[in-house]
Amino acid sequence: MGLKRIVPTVFAILTIEGVMMLIVPIIDIFTDHVPSYSFALISLLLLFAGFVVARGGYGGEISPFEALVTASIVWLLMPMLSAIAMYLDFGMNIYDAFFESVSGFTGTGFTVIPDVTVLRPSILLWRSLMQWIGELGVVVLAVIILPQYNIMTRVYLVERGKLTPTVVTTAKMVAGIYFLLTGIGFLMYMFGGMGVFEAINLIMTTIATGGMSVYNDSVASVVARSPPVILPILIFMVLGAQNFGDLRYLVTFRLGTLFKSGEFKAYMVLLLSFSGLLAISLHYVDGMGFGASIVNGVFHMVSGSTTTGFSLIDLGSISDVSKALLFLGMLIGGATFSTAGGIKVFRFVVAVKNIGWSAARMATRIPLSVRRSVGSESISDEVLMSVLGFIAVYVFTDLTLAVLFSAIAKTTFINALFEITSALGCVGLSVGVVSHTLNLAGKFVIIAAMYLGRLEFIQFYLILAYMFRKRIKVIA
Repeated sequence: MGLKRIVPTVFAILTIEGVMMLIVPIIDIFTDHVPSYSFALISLLLLFAGFVVARGGYGGEISPFEALVTASIVWLLMPMLSAIAMYLDFGMNIYDAFFESVSGFTGTGFTVIPDVTVLRPSILLWRSLMQWIGELGVVVLAVIILPQYNIMTRVYLVERGKLTPTVVTTAKMVAGIYFLLTGIGFLMYMFGGMGVFEAINLIMTTIATGGMSVYNDSVASVVARSPPVILPILIFMVLGAQNFGDLRYLVTFRLGTLFKSGEFKAYMVLLLSFSGLLAISLHYVDGMGFGASIVNGVFHMVSGSTTTGFSLIDLGSISDVSKALLFLGMLIGGATFSTAGGIKVFRFVVAVKNIGWSAARMATRIPLSVRRSVGSESISDEVLMSVLGFIAVYVFTDLTLAVLFSAIAKTTFINALFEITSALGCVGLSVGVVSHTLNLAGKFVIIAAMYLGRLEFIQFYLILAYMFRKRIKVIA
């Protein structure tokens, strides 16, 4: 592992955060506030470091293992730098500032700020920007804006993958779709009754399936003031959780191809089914009115399953049955190659179908070859083992952290499981345990869950690879 290759790559990627941070003092000037010197200073330092890296060059192309290490480091350093800036800017507790920044960059949406309405417009916008850029992928922009850093492509492949022949064209396609949907969503939010500042912040956190808001009650006050806006919020939560490959068909009006996508069809069925079940639970178990149960059932299941994290009601007051249904939605999460978290719909479908594939083999005495596929995509042994392994790690981590969090936060296991699943899936829905009153140990457990979930446990694989690298025998 070569630090001469990893360190320059890290600083090259952090240059993007440096550009982002300049927005805070610029907004301060436009809103008649004293410019944030902490954000400006850290921004200039990052830009200078990026310039030095560009002049100094690299120590060669990084390996896949080094790319994993680089991604793990970047997703810790970005929130750390943001936390320092927020601490110096308005004196926020450094631990809470780090929590808020991890929540932002991972697209989770938890907050430990008691009253976000007292924050300056520039800081509110920074919280939204963290989610918008964090879920698009800082590396996506690095690949596009800094094409001379061709070794960046390996780090990009750690986070996403290719939909086109090259990483650069894929990154451009992803960014183009992302910007287009953000722009359309902004106009629809304005048309639905939001103000300019509300619309720009909330569309960024919606399309990023992040869920941070400029209000303490998420989007409840916005929907109460202008009920029709709930429809575009629902639409863009669903769009944000779709596979960028499927979104490509949508924006180019190739709907026939879109409806042939196995993952897209499965996701729509899951959303409708789970939304219906939650509405029934809210009505018959929680005693909610018929109309309110439908609205809240659909809205919160879409919010949880797309891992966005917007809410309309206090989820701490709903029954354990309703919490369990939301837990399942958050656990499965959104589509692969999307901004959503969770196990992902494709993996869930493969795991469920594998039960049938295994049963078919057990039901016959003769050797049977079963064609395994999801939609038009064939499932190889390697893909199947990878999917089942990931789900096993995900569920084991979820349950383990839930037990730990239940003891630390002194809450019931169902509440702890809900909060940890929300953090691990980068959702942000909460039953009230995660707040500014949560103790420090509890906050760091949530931080660990958000960090692991954002990179889909590549940190575990790094540790295992390091531990067993000399024990594994490769057979040619």
